Amino acid sequence: MKSQEPWGSAKRSVQEDPAAAQARKEIAATLGIKDPIFNQQWHLFNAAQPGHDLNVTGVWLEGITGKGVTTAIVDDGLDMYSNDLSDNYYAQGSYDFNDKTEEPRPRLFDDKHGTRCAGEVAASRNDVCGVGIAYDSKVAGIRILSKPINDVDEASAVNYGYQHNDIYSCSWGPPDDGQTMDAPGLLIQRAIVNGVQKGRQGKGSIFVFAAGNGAMSDDNCNFDGYTNSIYSITVGAIDREGNHPSYSESCSAQLVVAYSSGGGDAIHTTDVGPNKCYAGHGGTSAAGPLAAGALALALSVRPELTWRDAQYLLLETAVPVHEDDGSWQVTKIGKKFSHDWGYGKVDTYALVQKAKEWTLVKPQAWYHSPWLRVLHDIPQGDHGLASTFEVTADMMKKANIARLEHVTVTMNVNHTRRGDLSVELRSPEGIVSHLSTPRRLDNEAAGYVDWTFMSVAHW
Repeated sequence: MKSQEPWGSAKRSVQEDPAAAQARKEIAATLGIKDPIFNQQWHLFNAAQPGHDLNVTGVWLEGITGKGVTTAIVDDGLDMYSNDLSDNYYAQGSYDFNDKTEEPRPRLFDDKHGTRCAGEVAASRNDVCGVGIAYDSKVAGIRILSKPINDVDEASAVNYGYQHNDIYSCSWGPPDDGQTMDAPGLLIQRAIVNGVQKGRQGKGSIFVFAAGNGAMSDDNCNFDGYTNSIYSITVGAIDREGNHPSYSESCSAQLVVAYSSGGGDAIHTTDVGPNKCYAGHGGTSAAGPLAAGALALALSVRPELTWRDAQYLLLETAVPVHEDDGSWQVTKIGKKFSHDWGYGKVDTYALVQKAKEWTLVKPQAWYHSPWLRVLHDIPQGDHGLASTFEVTADMMKKANIARLEHVTVTMNVNHTRRGDLSVELRSPEGIVSHLSTPRRLDNEAAGYVDWTFMSVAHW
């Protein structure tokens, strides 16, 4: 397991728009925000590129700041003695699975990642560093990344305190090296299902995963069994200018993007130490916790939202970006989906407003097709093998399916070089999911063995 580590980027000074800077000053005065680095927290209010932020201050002005919601940061620890985090630290939801102790505090010199992620969500409104997106919410620490752990401990970690920890923010996964294809073991998979079925008094734990930083190695978040799970909200990155950073992975399982490093800046947040701040937090690691924090605000308004409602609300309110880049498809429900951006960037204000009057979804229903056997050699070049399966209205009715959400495809393919394979799923309307894409570094002399790909493009 590897944390989705920050990608540093050279700082460059940016010219702020005077009217936007004045608006930020007035908002800070109204809310009593005196935190010294708040003006550098462009992801909360961007005065240099107006509109390129999480659109959260309007929610705060309504008095919605995350009260009553807890986000567990599953990572390398959390500095509960930081003056920026101590007031919002939730000890009962925290545990150190690496050192088997109650306090998941950073012990190694590089145990800083979790504290930085925690600051993004729940740094207090005080006189230290900046504020979190849900600055009156609670944050728990679950430490698993600082030494190898077994599946029993990892399974326990993702269910730890699951009646009180509402959201699990996970900025880690298999290596982003463009050649790994790895999924959680059966015990961990069962724990995640247990979380969505029984967590939060049956409304379901909300799991947020960073998409991964392997784009420059042709990596794809559908080769990661955490990010391609239907139970995960997979979050990619966007930089402060609204561009796609070179590291952020694309895939058909990606739901949304949130702000992070690139474009000459990074996320400014809390660091390990009593009063320490950090200006270089980044990668999809930093995008995931911001989406988790936005969901914390939505849950503080509507605690009864289920894990599936959370996914619906994100895709319903996400804002498409760079709509002329050729990556977008218009889906059956009139939404736009892109493998690079999911349904778009998180709009916290729209998310929270929609959550207020959202009609809760019905219980989840499933339809499993029979196994389809395609007993042919894989042709060379771009002439593929096609396999078609028709799902009729009658089948849907029998399975009690009213609406399509996630589509999963489990595949077994024999091949001599895994990195040469690519797989597309096409709907009757012509929406294409790139389930698998070629990877130049993947020389594995095998195909796919019982691997499940996932798509949210056909929602």
